[in-house]
Amino acid sequence: MNSEAFGTHLGKIKTSEPSIAAINSANEFVEQETLFVKPKVQGPPPSWAAWCERNSKPVKRVRPRESRKLTPWQKNGPMTIRDWKHFGAWAAFRAGPKNPQLQRPAKPFCAANYLPCALKKSQLDEDELRERMLMLAKPRKITEKYNTPDLPPAYSPAISWGKPPHRDPGRPFKPPYVPACFPTDELEADFWAQLRFPVRQAALFAKITLRIQSLAKPRVYSPTPHCLINKKVLHPLDVQPPPRKKFTKRGWRLHQIRLLYLSKPVSRNETIYF
Repeated sequence: MNSEAFGTHLGKIKTSEPSIAAINSANEFVEQETLFVKPKVQGPPPSWAAWCERNSKPVKRVRPRESRKLTPWQKNGPMTIRDWKHFGAWAAFRAGPKNPQLQRPAKPFCAANYLPCALKKSQLDEDELRERMLMLAKPRKITEKYNTPDLPPAYSPAISWGKPPHRDPGRPFKPPYVPACFPTDELEADFWAQLRFPVRQAALFAKITLRIQSLAKPRVYSPTPHCLINKKVLHPLDVQPPPRKKFTKRGWRLHQIRLLYLSKPVSRNETIYF
């Protein structure tokens, strides 16, 4: 058995083998000598333990409560009518905006008497000053007065041929007043049902001429075609070939005949589909 002996202060032998042997069949333990550890004697605590205990606790700072000093307008109880009157008189005199007097700008510093800043300003007479003001007020470039062009009214039809249009100063009529919105549809329908347009007396006795009747009708415009339609539609065999070198005149005609044949519907016997 490999063992290493070490000397101890108790004069006993320490081995590297376990202190408890294997269990025998007869359930007996083979006791061996073990090392006896002497308990340590606790000495006094270190010097830094008291410092850690003292500084690890939160610092308690004492904040003395300041006594509140009331102003002359602050009181413990509610203000009386006399106090309010006194406060109103004070606010009317003290709480208004200040009107400070504008101070004149300071005179600029001039280093010497011969500099331009030391020269005295020339004093002009009243007549010279007025002439100077009129000369400065005169514009440098005088333009002609702008005359607005005489635009024709919105409605000026030519009733009779060969004569200038009749300008009616009363047209276009001022439209009636219409509210911006109606609370209900019934009020809107009632408003338009009771609305009456003013009619002049001259219009009641007027006679309708053919010219006025034609002007009253809406102008009809022909519909704009999507593509230009030729007046004379040519036969497919008469269409000229496009300006390119792919087809000859004979090849273009054969191509048109082939397209006409392919564009016709296919006719087959019914037995082909069964």
